[in-house]
Amino acid sequence: MSSADSPAVDPDDVEPAGAAIAVAFTGALIATAGVVLSVVIGRAGFVFAAVGVTVVLASPAAHWYVAREYGR
Repeated sequence: MSSADSPAVDPDDVEPAGAAIAVAFTGALIATAGVVLSVVIGRAGFVFAAVGVTVVLASPAAHWYVAREYGR
């Protein structure tokens, strides 16, 4: 499937719950990478894990922002 087959995503198509899920998923990936890196590089990996957890906890803020900004 090429990129021409799929339509572009407009900001109006993103619901508040979708924004929260996207932010939480991104944070979970960062936190997982941080935990794996902490085994390899030590304390620096924990920084990635902490950033990932912070991003996961920010997902409700993303929900509230999209809901307020786009009136949903």
